Amino acid sequence: MMKTAKNMRAKAIFPGVNIFSSYLSQIYTFMTEMKRIITFLLIFSIKTAFCSQIEDAYKALSIYDYFKAKQLFYKSISKKPCHASFGLATIYYRTDNPFSNVDSAAKYIAICSTQFKDTISYSTYHINSNSIYALAQLIAQKGFQKYCSDYSVDNINHFLKHFYFANDSLLSQSFDYRDQKLVEYYLSYQSSDSLNTFLQRYPESSLYSKAKKQYFNFQYHENVDESNAAQLKTFIKQFSHNPNVFLAETKLFELTKQLHLADSLNSFIEKYSTAQTKEDAWKALYSESVKGYNAESLSTFLTKYPNYPYSESIIKEINLSQHILFPLKSSNEDYYGYVDTLGNWVIKPVYSDAMPFAEGYAAVCKNDSCYYIDKAGHKVFELYFDEAENYKNGIAIVKKETNYFLLNRSGQIISKGYQDIGEASNGLYVCQYNNLYGAINSKGEINIPFSYHKLGNFKNGYAYYLSKAYGLVDIYNETLKAQWDWVSDVDSNLMVIVKKNNKFGIMNLSEKLLLPAEYDYIAACPNNIYLVVKNNLYGFFNIKENCFVTSIDYAYNQAYESNYYSDGKYFTLVKNNEVALTNTNGKQLINFGTFANVFLTNNELMRVQRNNKFGFIDKKLKPITPIEFDIASNYENGLAIVSKNGLSQLINTQGKSLYSIKGGFIYPLNNFFYKTSLNELVGLISNKGEVLLNSEYTTIETIDAHLLRCKKTDGLYLYNAHTKTLKKI
Repeated sequence: MMKTAKNMRAKAIFPGVNIFSSYLSQIYTFMTEMKRIITFLLIFSIKTAFCSQIEDAYKALSIYDYFKAKQLFYKSISKKPCHASFGLATIYYRTDNPFSNVDSAAKYIAICSTQFKDTISYSTYHINSNSIYALAQLIAQKGFQKYCSDYSVDNINHFLKHFYFANDSLLSQSFDYRDQKLVEYYLSYQSSDSLNTFLQRYPESSLYSKAKKQYFNFQYHENVDESNAAQLKTFIKQFSHNPNVFLAETKLFELTKQLHLADSLNSFIEKYSTAQTKEDAWKALYSESVKGYNAESLSTFLTKYPNYPYSESIIKEINLSQHILFPLKSSNEDYYGYVDTLGNWVIKPVYSDAMPFAEGYAAVCKNDSCYYIDKAGHKVFELYFDEAENYKNGIAIVKKETNYFLLNRSGQIISKGYQDIGEASNGLYVCQYNNLYGAINSKGEINIPFSYHKLGNFKNGYAYYLSKAYGLVDIYNETLKAQWDWVSDVDSNLMVIVKKNNKFGIMNLSEKLLLPAEYDYIAACPNNIYLVVKNNLYGFFNIKENCFVTSIDYAYNQAYESNYYSDGKYFTLVKNNEVALTNTNGKQLINFGTFANVFLTNNELMRVQRNNKFGFIDKKLKPITPIEFDIASNYENGLAIVSKNGLSQLINTQGKSLYSIKGGFIYPLNNFFYKTSLNELVGLISNKGEVLLNSEYTTIETIDAHLLRCKKTDGLYLYNAHTKTLKKI
């Protein structure tokens, strides 16, 4: 109330104050409006000026006045960044002016793209999202040609950084080119650490999978000597993520089998085996543990190994364990049946075909149908087939009508029908379906898709395939490039012999050529040695040392197999129709001219030839026999067959004759027996030269290692070499 009264008094005393205040307010309002008008006019004039500059710039550009157009675009860029940048990008892209520069074109098309707004003002100069994209792709294509043609990593990275607006196809090609170069660089170090650097730096690379596979291969070979069981076990435990654990497991299983110890096999099953080897390991354990096939040993086996997966077949085997049966054709040559070791017909000869018993069952055929029987002669499944093979690891291959199937021990078909199914290799069955090839596992599941025109059996984890050319595929369907006219199986050195334009080379699984495809022929020998032929001359290459053991200077004769030329330790050299022998150190053990020919063997004794006669020496060049035989075989299992003046002999490693026959011949039958032939009749001798059967039979055939089927004019006989008994059947 006091302030109000005071103000009223002030107004009453000074009435001019209100008039002056009103006047000042009007002046302020006027000045504010004028300032707004002046600002608008100034902005309008500036915009008009810049619009005029852009218009003039595009007019200059349209008549190829690049100097003026460029100058006007630069003056306008701060106010008209999209218009000006599009024009500058056009000038720098074109090649008909001195300003042509693809990097500058990339810079300004990128600015144009980020500044573009879809308004009418842009349409005057035909600037829209489509025209910007089209120009950007032309610039990107030119940038790609400049920076990506030489596959330089730095240049490609420059392209990826500054031409990021390129379409997906160009970017993808650029990444692929760069990554291919990077993989080659990191592969050159031949180490898992080097490849791991690539994997960590470029996890999105299209080559990541291929590089990782090579990383796993390097990791395996850096940590494993395949002949060392301890290293294999360590690798399996420490690198369980590595796919080569399968290979390590397989190699460990092979080493374990060689010990022939049931406890070692059981330890392998419990600690190291997977589905890949478990079945084989169980079978090997069974084979090592059960030797007599009698009820007691079979029962002991089941008690000791209750987890054995085929216990039912063992129980059946216990009941029939006293019967060891062999397929035998009757004397009239019409039908097959099964006999025991004493020559008794246990299963009568009523089958048109019969296979040996395997895993408790045998495949037989009768009346154009095939099925399986047990040792009692009973049919085990109510299934009939057109073809049937024996069981292996619980699986049999059968054919019904036009298709092949996998059959388990329960008589269940566990795969779809295929045009063909090959034997299992590396745990896979190669099959044909709709005229294409793939592979399935023992469960009937597809492991390798049916996309190949040809597919070989898997060996050492790989098989050849054919698409437009030959390549390699592993058990995980990872492929090596199809670029060859032919490829060999992957050998134990993990090398493959390749062929291109009728020339051969050697390639590793990193697709690196250890020998270029320029040789006429290449063949593997033992101990990392390869026979190499060029222009009808040969030499030897050591793949482990990556060098030639000898020069390519020796006369090649394709009639001889590769094992004639080298056993991996010694090398036969042929020159001017003379033969020499050297070792891996290059020392000449047999000089040229000493012998007409030298034949290497897998033992310490060598067959030599001089003046069309044969004899034997050891690796220390000590004579074992005189060089006097007309015919001589290599030593096998400590014995050789020689002939002189119509007298054939079986000799031992001291050159002593164990048996001789005049006017007849001696033939190896198996590791234990030799067949003699005289006057078109045959007999049998042991590997000690003992006469078991006189030469009075028309045929003698092995049924198993010590059981033989013998036939003469008065009938059919069974000879048991263990008991040395002959029984007429």
